[in-house]
Amino acid sequence: MKTFKKRGFTLIELLVVIAIIAILIALLLPAVQQAREAARRSTCKNNLKQLGLALHNYHDTFGLFPPAHVRVDSTLNGTGGPTGWRGYSLHAMILPYVDQAPLYQQLDFNHYFDSPQNLTLRRTQIPVFLCPSDSTFPGSADRGNNNYAGNMGPSLGQYVSPIGYRDGFFSFDVIVRMGDVRDGTSNTVCVGEQLVGDNNNASYTPGDVVRGIAWTGALPYKPSRSDLNTYAAACQAGTGNHHSHGGREWAVGMPAQTLFNSAAPPNYDGPTCQPCSGCGWMDSQGIFPSRSRHTGGVQVLMGDGAVRFITENIDLQTWQNLGSIRGGEPIGAF
Repeated sequence: MKTFKKRGFTLIELLVVIAIIAILIALLLPAVQQAREAARRSTCKNNLKQLGLALHNYHDTFGLFPPAHVRVDSTLNGTGGPTGWRGYSLHAMILPYVDQAPLYQQLDFNHYFDSPQNLTLRRTQIPVFLCPSDSTFPGSADRGNNNYAGNMGPSLGQYVSPIGYRDGFFSFDVIVRMGDVRDGTSNTVCVGEQLVGDNNNASYTPGDVVRGIAWTGALPYKPSRSDLNTYAAACQAGTGNHHSHGGREWAVGMPAQTLFNSAAPPNYDGPTCQPCSGCGWMDSQGIFPSRSRHTGGVQVLMGDGAVRFITENIDLQTWQNLGSIRGGEPIGAF
């Protein structure tokens, strides 16, 4: 009677199998990561669509879009007079239209957004304000972060003069109604993505804001690529003075928190930067670009409620024209 010995894998065969499995995993992982990012990007797109509905419902109710910054009479806060930097954001105004009516009703609009009365409320994280491709503010999980900023237009933003340069959907001390968007709502960016800071002032990363760099360009409206390059170099050299809490707060109406400008292109290769050296809430003019973690560009909400993906290689003039509500510029393909 013949007997047969059981034969196992040889070492070479085992190594070959392991190598094949490793190759398959290496091929599979990028596909899995791409699928996950596609899902995150889809969620981000849906968030922007919800914000579009909320803004249009707000306009239907009040006949105007929410202001960029709701000033607070600070008499109750011990200083007197309306505040120019601790008031409320457009995001706070649309809370009832994103299923956050109880939160809106509890906010004390007679006091600063960061007053003790509002401490817990302003730190509430609201999913529709968060892009899942970005990270939340580290070190404080309950911060009310925000990845979607209202468009201030192609100027340097807050308080820019003359007031005619305030040419965005959301402008300081300027009321914007649907009829004011003379370039057409389908041709005008309403909301764009932004990044949340990393809470690390020791080193600069996108999402942080460099401070104290004077603007040397010719005009604060629709700056040229040359002016932007010059400013980017100066800002890059000055990253030692920066704040790492951009996008930390949805409740305050300030650049890099709830507002961006379209003066510089998406995913701008220079730092987010402002002339004011001590402005902790970004309450100054500056370059506050739209940025995202999506490869190759950013998603934006147009004035008509459509969501578009804008490549970071878009022509600068086209992007600036898309940011203007009444510039009268022809808009080509984008």
